[in-house]
Amino acid sequence: MSCLLRFGVVADVQYADNDDRQAWYDSTKTRYYRNSLTQVKKAFTHWNCEEKRDKGISFVLQLGDIIDGINAQTREYHDSSADAIRKTLNEFESNQHIPTFHAVGNHELYNFSRKQLGQLFRDSLFKRMKLSSESIGLNGLEVLAENSDELSLYYKVNPISRLKLISLDCFDISVLGHESNHEKYIMAAEELFRHHGRHDWDLWDTDDHLVGPNKRFQSSNGAISEEQLNWLEKELQESDEKNELVIVFGHVGLNPDSSDWNTVMWNYDEVMACFDRHSSVVAYLSGHAHSSGYAYANGIHYISFHAIIETPPETEAFATI
Repeated sequence: MSCLLRFGVVADVQYADNDDRQAWYDSTKTRYYRNSLTQVKKAFTHWNCEEKRDKGISFVLQLGDIIDGINAQTREYHDSSADAIRKTLNEFESNQHIPTFHAVGNHELYNFSRKQLGQLFRDSLFKRMKLSSESIGLNGLEVLAENSDELSLYYKVNPISRLKLISLDCFDISVLGHESNHEKYIMAAEELFRHHGRHDWDLWDTDDHLVGPNKRFQSSNGAISEEQLNWLEKELQESDEKNELVIVFGHVGLNPDSSDWNTVMWNYDEVMACFDRHSSVVAYLSGHAHSSGYAYANGIHYISFHAIIETPPETEAFATI
């Protein structure tokens, strides 16, 4: 007899204590900064009502950009970064019977170092929500390393038998979250220089002068390292052998047919090729594009989810899978 598993998904909350404003990248879109927490409340209200009808969810995947980069600006009417992320995490932690697993987005890295962010997400799960790593199968969750100078932001979770969740760090190689003398920052800066022609932070954050697939080479995207790719290969091989299903999630899109080129991972092709070598992978879930997208390739569902930050107050943006 098969068992039906339900879980929730939200993307691009991007909370800030800031007035609504027109999106700088698209004049037809509005960013509803304060309303984003109301949208999170709406999602959990729905899921809690479903639970009363025996249709509850087991966990939530938060696909990155939980707060907005605007929080890092020093203006009196903004929350500080720490206040903003604590206020946002409180909305998830107030539903302690539904654990939330987080992916790292570019906006978190505008506000925090990688180590700070790893500690925030780790503490949210294990100190505030008081989850047991043994009880929910968080074997090998690498952000648990207390004494590391740089916490890993990719990890695996086994929420139930024969299902593995893998969270990718899409900014492993990036100019975000690393010091400028870090090896991975230097690698990312060299990649951006090759495509933009000069070392210019403002230029790196645009794509007007880039064409087609090259539009993905922006500072708001990144790549996964060879180390992370090898770890992913090993995890998927293990799941093949155990006859597990694997759902992978991360902030940045992989399949160009489910996301615009300007929201696709730099080495998307390597990651998709890794997926294709393993029968266990069934889906990759992402945010970042701010609009819904879907593609199906080699038996794998690639789904991009609409952004909460651009969802008007009279509607909702969350999913139940």
